[in-house]
Amino acid sequence: MTGPSLATDDAPTSSRLGAGYWRLWTASTISNLGDGMFLVALPLLAARTTDNSLQISLVAAFSMLPWLLVSLHAGAIVDRSDKRLLLVFGDMFRAVLIGVLALVVAADGLQIWMLWITALLLGTAEVFFDNAAQAILPAVVEPHQLEKANGRRYSAEITANIFVGTPLGGALFAVAVWLPFGVDALSYLAAAILVIPLRGVFKTPVDPDVAPTTLTDEVREGFRWLRGSRIMLGMAVALALTNLGLGMTPGLFILYVEQELHVDERWYGLMLGIMAVGGILAGLTGDRIITRLGKIQTLYVTAIGWVVIMATIGLFPVLGIVMVAETLGVFAVTLWNVGTVSLRQQIVPQTMFGRVNSVYRWFAWGSLPLGAVLGGTIAHNSNQRYPYLGAAVCIALGVVVMTRTVSQQTLADAGGQN
Repeated sequence: MTGPSLATDDAPTSSRLGAGYWRLWTASTISNLGDGMFLVALPLLAARTTDNSLQISLVAAFSMLPWLLVSLHAGAIVDRSDKRLLLVFGDMFRAVLIGVLALVVAADGLQIWMLWITALLLGTAEVFFDNAAQAILPAVVEPHQLEKANGRRYSAEITANIFVGTPLGGALFAVAVWLPFGVDALSYLAAAILVIPLRGVFKTPVDPDVAPTTLTDEVREGFRWLRGSRIMLGMAVALALTNLGLGMTPGLFILYVEQELHVDERWYGLMLGIMAVGGILAGLTGDRIITRLGKIQTLYVTAIGWVVIMATIGLFPVLGIVMVAETLGVFAVTLWNVGTVSLRQQIVPQTMFGRVNSVYRWFAWGSLPLGAVLGGTIAHNSNQRYPYLGAAVCIALGVVVMTRTVSQQTLADAGGQN
C-alpha cells in the first residue's frame, strides 16, 4: 500500500484484529440484523401495495440510482472528511428515515411512490456510508489482515442480515407490517452509538504545501488513477456488465417465488435465511480460498459461476434447484467481494482511496438501477424467468472483458500480489 496511513490507537500490532476492528464489526453486525428485516419486509410490502412487476422493480432501481448520480463526488467528500463521523451520521440519517417509514406504514398511509423516495434516500446514504466503511478499514487493521478482516465482516453481515434478520423480519411482518421497519431503525441507532467512541485519526491530513483543490478536480484525479490501472479499470467495466445482469433479478425475486415456484410469501424470509448459508461459508473461508486459488483465479471462478447460476434459475424453476443455485450465488457474491475489496484496499493509495473507490463503484454499481428497470420490463412483458436468462448473457459479456484486462501480469503491474 502506498501513501501515508491514518493513525489509530485501536490498530493492531500483531496478527490479531484489534479492538477498533471489533467495534466496527459489532456495529455492522447489529445494523445488518435490522437490514435483514428490512430486506424481507420491503419486497413483501411492495408486493402488497401493487402486483405490477415494473413498479416493484423501480423500488430496487431507485435504491441503486445514487451509485450513478452521487457516487463520484461522494468519494472525494469521503477523502476530505472524518470517516468515523460519516459512519455515525449515515446510520443516524437512516435510523430517522426508516423510523418515519414505520410510522407511515403503521398509519396505513403508504403508497408505492413513497417506497421509491425512501429507497432513493436510503441508497444515497449507503453510497457515503459504504465508501467510508471501506476507506476506514485500512486504518484499523494491518495490510496483511485485510482479506481476513473483510471476510469476517462479510460473514457476520450475511449471518445477521439474511440468516437471522430475514426469518425474523418475516415473522415480525406477520405480527405487524410496521414492526420490522421500526426494529431496523433502532438497529441503525445502536450502530451509530457504538461507532462514536472509536479512537483514532480517520481524516486524511492536509498537506499545507499543496494548493487546495475542488471536488471536481479530485474526482478527475480518481478517474486518472483508475484509467492508469489496467486491472482496476478492466474489473470496473467487467463488473458494470455483470451488475447489469445481477441487478435484473433481486427486486423481482418475491414475484419469482410466488409465480414460478408457487411458494407462499410466509416462507419467503426462511428461504432467504437458508440461502444465506452460502455467504456465511464464503465469509469464513474466503481468505483461505483466495490464498489457495489465487486472486485472479478466484475472480474467474466466481464470475463464471454466476453465469451458470443465473441460467439454471431461468431454465429450471424448481424449488430445490433454485435454492441450491441461489445459495451458491450468495457464496460467489461474498467471495468476489472479499477478494475485490481487499485488492482495492491493497492497490489504491489510502490518501485517495475514497475518490478512486467511488469512480470504480460508479462504473461497477451504476449499472444496477439500469438492470433493475431492464429486468422489470422483461418480466412485465414475459414472465419472471426471462430476467435470469438475460442476466446470464450480461455476466458472460463481463467475463469476456475480464479475459482481456484481468491477469497475473496486470495484477503484478498494479503492485498487487496473487
